[in-house]
Amino acid sequence: MRWLLAVTLCGCAAHPGVADHPAPPAAALRVDATKPPGDIVVALSGGANALWWDATSSVLYLTDSNTSSLLTWTDAEGIREVCSLPADAAGVSLGGIVRRSDGTLLIASFGFGTQGGMFAVTSGAASALTGLEPTRRRVGLAQGADGAIYSAYFVGSRGKPPVGGIATIAVAGTSATETEIASGFHKVVGLVATPNAVVVSDQTDRAIYKIEIPGYAVSRIASAPTVDLLAMLPNGDLLTGGGPTISRITQAGQVSTLLGGFEQVRGIAYDAAGKRLFVVDHSVTVGLPDKLRVIHLDAR
Repeated sequence: MRWLLAVTLCGCAAHPGVADHPAPPAAALRVDATKPPGDIVVALSGGANALWWDATSSVLYLTDSNTSSLLTWTDAEGIREVCSLPADAAGVSLGGIVRRSDGTLLIASFGFGTQGGMFAVTSGAASALTGLEPTRRRVGLAQGADGAIYSAYFVGSRGKPPVGGIATIAVAGTSATETEIASGFHKVVGLVATPNAVVVSDQTDRAIYKIEIPGYAVSRIASAPTVDLLAMLPNGDLLTGGGPTISRITQAGQVSTLLGGFEQVRGIAYDAAGKRLFVVDHSVTVGLPDKLRVIHLDAR
């Protein structure tokens, strides 16, 4: 199977009150199309979602909701468990990962509308953060250049579209304070930070939005066939999944299909030094394991 697919453009309804961004021609990434889906394929115990690549130590971090644990993957050791999360985290579906300047890892919790929150991991020990609204289903986390922590959340209501927003999270010890900076979204899940903005994906709208910092002005920058968690390439382009393909979104708003042949793409991370793309490929067949795919990608 060849993995370099044709360019696909998609239109979608805009965020209320925000105009579409024009889409100039895209420049293709250099993909090794001679290799099968994943140079390395690792079967996971299940429930994998977000990824975070630690370029300093060459370690990939991932969450496993089925075992309520934080895992790592390295070339030398494969998958290893860092720690189990608190018992009340069992089955709540874990999300994004960031690391603060003091070394503490923060992990978002989806919570299915009753246990949404965050967990802090320090020196291999995990604790639940108090003070956060449990009805907020948190998936995406990002950290700004100034150390600010951003969270994407939404609140579900049976029979109605979800209502979502973006907030900053201030952590002090084992407690956290949440301050909303942007609202009016629906099912927001993916989140990345740039020096002067945060970028979020909305699954209901199938759209990507940018929130300027400071000021928090919102603009819609692109639509894609499906969206999920986000990853950023060294040149500022974005990657997202949510279905059997990975879409690439340029800074100018051009959308193209980069890779295909997956079952359902969730977390994505990129190793710039090693020119590798890490992908959580979620199994759509009950009982079959999710997979971590490590794909050669020269993202120039």
